[in-house]
Amino acid sequence: MQKINAVKLGDISCNFITVLRRTLRSLQQDDVDFLDTYQLTQQFIDTPDARISIPKYMRMGFEAIRLSQRSDFGLLMGKYTLVSDFGLPGFAAMSAKNLQEALHFLIDMETLSSHNSRGHSRFYLDKSRAICQFYSISPYNNFNYFVVDSTLSSWFELIRIFSQQDNLLHHVEIEFDKPKYAQQYEERFKCPVLFGSARNALVLKRGIEALPTIHSNVASFKQIQRLCQREKAALNQGKSTADRAADLITTKLSGDAPSIEDIAKLMGMAGWTLRRRLKDEGWKFQNILDQTRKSLAISYVKDSAHNFTEIAFLLGFSSPTAFQRAFKRWTDISPGEYRRKNRRKLI
Repeated sequence: MQKINAVKLGDISCNFITVLRRTLRSLQQDDVDFLDTYQLTQQFIDTPDARISIPKYMRMGFEAIRLSQRSDFGLLMGKYTLVSDFGLPGFAAMSAKNLQEALHFLIDMETLSSHNSRGHSRFYLDKSRAICQFYSISPYNNFNYFVVDSTLSSWFELIRIFSQQDNLLHHVEIEFDKPKYAQQYEERFKCPVLFGSARNALVLKRGIEALPTIHSNVASFKQIQRLCQREKAALNQGKSTADRAADLITTKLSGDAPSIEDIAKLMGMAGWTLRRRLKDEGWKFQNILDQTRKSLAISYVKDSAHNFTEIAFLLGFSSPTAFQRAFKRWTDISPGEYRRKNRRKLI
């Protein structure tokens, strides 16, 4: 049987490791030994396009929280984020004509700085309010709270930088329940924060999106925009229909497995068209679904802190038992045994 390109949990630009270290230094923590612990060198971090896996990034965040004794470390990371930490999309957004154009472009170019199998962030207008929404990474645990915190906090920081104003948000929505450090959210965002919401989002006040950015330059924006679009196109260049389908399957697995019609709709075609194109490449949709699940299952068991019930849900299995049967069929051993033999240490 053919194999699709390996599907992983995701990766993230080392620019965000730079932000993490900058935040540690602000708290008088040694970031040099911290880097050595994760076998990262300054030379690697300074390499253009260098990335690390999402599981390693979450372990680093968890360790930074432990070292600093700051549960709100992710919120602090946003405070110490610079435009340059977002690379070319950051510079493009800085030169956009207004906040709407800046935020829409920045979030649309998310794949240039991070990729997560769980989904993609969005910028949109809802009931006359601009929304910056980070996708769900539930179920939540001590290793991923800070990812939501740092993402929303860094977006807020860029909005402040672009507009030179603080009173910008109507409210913030957080998907997980209120944590012990809940007070720090309102201190950071300067607005009400609604925990246990249906999404992770910054909700701007009406009309804020029309504010001009202080560094607006139409010519510069168009120039950097072209560079970003070329880079984004290069990431997708040469991908087969099967690989594109696999990428979309990863974002639609939670709770239930997507159908070929679901994936075809996301690809802008009819189900029968996708089926024909996959057949031309020697594929059946079910084979792609199985290989995608297998690849993700191995990554979740080896690299994540999720229990097997959570993994079964994330992969769209009807029950933990169904997941464990499938895993044993794929690897010849149970997920528990595989984790004991292969699990990387969660520091």
